Amino acid sequence: MKFTLILTIIAFLIQNAVSNDTRLLFEKTLQTESGKELLVTLIAGNITVSTWPNSEVNIKVYGNDEAEDKVIFNAENTETGVKVEATKKGTKNFKNLNIKVEVIVPVSYNARLFSSGGNLKVNDLNGKVEANTSGGNIIADNINGNVEAYTSGGNVIIDKNMGNIDASTAGGNITVESFEGNVNVSTMGGHVTLTGSNGKVDASTAGGNINVDYSGKNLGMELSTMGGNITANLPSDFDADAEIGTLAGRINCDFAEVENKNKVTNHLKAKFNSGGELFKCTTSAGNIVIVKK
Repeated sequence: MKFTLILTIIAFLIQNAVSNDTRLLFEKTLQTESGKELLVTLIAGNITVSTWPNSEVNIKVYGNDEAEDKVIFNAENTETGVKVEATKKGTKNFKNLNIKVEVIVPVSYNARLFSSGGNLKVNDLNGKVEANTSGGNIIADNINGNVEAYTSGGNVIIDKNMGNIDASTAGGNITVESFEGNVNVSTMGGHVTLTGSNGKVDASTAGGNINVDYSGKNLGMELSTMGGNITANLPSDFDADAEIGTLAGRINCDFAEVENKNKVTNHLKAKFNSGGELFKCTTSAGNIVIVKK
């Protein structure tokens, strides 16, 4: 017990020391216009984008000694909006690089974010978001526009989105809450959780469960996993031509009678209500549960 407490205190002190080592290295405010685009490109580091009512873009860059010594920071106006860059000085190698970029843009603006290793977060934006990171999480909250989110090693969390969503991760979970629009998501190593309405849905995972809570008209839905269960909560008036199959599990469906319900391998092809767009669920090693709300 005492040993665990000591380790906790040491971890806290190390984290606090790293945090205290980070300070403001660069700040700039640029005039802009609503509807333009923010482009941020980092060799590594976290990016956070928020909004305000001003026709300006404010950029703050925080970093440690290594960031100050080995990285060049720049922000400037372009024909399309504002560009922010963090580029490497010469051929110096990084050992303990710590960079955090905070940007405030007009409410109606577009954002394109690229980092070779860091978390990306965008809040309260009326515009398109494109976020790419090689090693972090992506969070998009309250976005009125299309969102594209791609990470090689983190989770994707999108909440309150009005627009189409395209997201993928090679090593994390994908969670989309309160969406309205088309959703196309995939992960190689995590779970998928989707809650929303009025969109075509395509979700796949190679190693996790899929849970969908959907409202509105069926515009097409395909759910597939290689190693997990699928649960779909659907409106009672959900019209669909359904194809449901599992190689090593069971099917429970409120919309249609399942023959051989206790059989391990199952396949169901049926019309939900009057029939309509395709509703397809497939798993190789799990159960499928379709619930009528």
